[in-house]
Amino acid sequence: MSTFAGIGAALSALTTNRRGLEVTGQNIANANTEGYSRQRLNTEPAGTMAPGRWARASNFEGGVNVTSIARLRDSYLESRGHVEHERQASATGRLEVLSEVQTVFNEPGGTGLQAKLGELWAGFADLADNPGDLGARTQLLTRAKDVATALNSGAGELSDQFSAQRAAMTDTTADINTKAARLADLNDAVRRARQSGGTGNELADQRDLLVMNLVEATGAKAVTAADGSVGLSLGGGWLVQGATARAVDPAGATTLSGQSANPVGLVWQDTGTAVSGVGGAMGATLSGLNNTLPDYAAELDKVASALTTSVNTVHTAAFTKAGVAGGAFFSGTTAAGISVAITNPADIAASGSATKALDGSAADKLSELANSATGADVAYRTAVSKIGIEANSAKTVLNTQTAVTDTIDSARASESGVNLDEELTAMLTYQRSYEAAAKVMSAIDSMLDTMINRMGA
Repeated sequence: MSTFAGIGAALSALTTNRRGLEVTGQNIANANTEGYSRQRLNTEPAGTMAPGRWARASNFEGGVNVTSIARLRDSYLESRGHVEHERQASATGRLEVLSEVQTVFNEPGGTGLQAKLGELWAGFADLADNPGDLGARTQLLTRAKDVATALNSGAGELSDQFSAQRAAMTDTTADINTKAARLADLNDAVRRARQSGGTGNELADQRDLLVMNLVEATGAKAVTAADGSVGLSLGGGWLVQGATARAVDPAGATTLSGQSANPVGLVWQDTGTAVSGVGGAMGATLSGLNNTLPDYAAELDKVASALTTSVNTVHTAAFTKAGVAGGAFFSGTTAAGISVAITNPADIAASGSATKALDGSAADKLSELANSATGADVAYRTAVSKIGIEANSAKTVLNTQTAVTDTIDSARASESGVNLDEELTAMLTYQRSYEAAAKVMSAIDSMLDTMINRMGA
């Protein structure tokens, strides 16, 4: 290698190590940046073409070339990360829905429907002991109204939860559409950056963070195309493909009462066709709107129906103090529509005989409905048990899934996260290499000065 070629080799070393310091500095600066992938400088030895047969080795130049600035990511771990994060988002959404439903039942507790039902049956027992007592009759009506109000309130809360979650879908879909459009733009930006000779690494980090967010939100599947762009497939259609994004809109009922006839879903904005296979957080929301909330509204309706049927069956076969056949005690067979049909305490039929005004046998039968195998208490306890089991199961699933997701994220961080100790070591290595290359350059400069200016002096 000639002396002048040595300058070239030393210069390439200076340039390479300077770039290495820049890459290391970039890693350190973004150690806490969400979605950032650490970068690494890849190099190879420089040289001229292969020597001729009789060429001498001293005729060849040397040095180092930068081949690339690699973005350290493991495609398998990233794919696993998508799967586990989507599952965690789905599990989180399901638990949130069930937790909201639990607040409607509010059991066990002294103010829940179970306690009010117990007070109602106790009121019938008090009336059986004192059929002619106006106070007992008035108190019974008050307790019956409390039960009806509790059922009305429960149905109203479930309806409000439905309306709130359905309204939130509008904001959620708008966010999905914004991120999908941004992902398409980043696909194009990364492609143009690489075509112009840049790395596009930081743009790719932003892109992959958006991909993860959209996977969590929709359950879409990420697909890497031949040109390096990342597409998102959702239910057989493309949410994002290359530099093109499609938008989605919420569709279906906006009230709980209309859900059965018009289920809630997503549709493609450009065609109006339904989006299938939605998962992640949006999938949990759709499941809550189409399954969980209607199911528990139906459970409350079963309680109301059982209460109305069982009480009215006994009450209409009984008699008032005046010997008149009893009418319906409750009206309505749904939780939202149930109410006390009697307004006058004297119209309560407590007697089992038209000729025995103070016979309390009918009121006694009504009090025993608390133990009926087909009564309101059994229906309500079934609903409470169901929500408790489902919520507990959802919590267990989420805890398990969180542990799995954390394990995958740790592996991803080990591969692509910034380790400051490693970066400091790399920084010192590049620094020392740069200083050594500078000394080589200085030594060659001194040699050339001697050769040019002092020889023959």
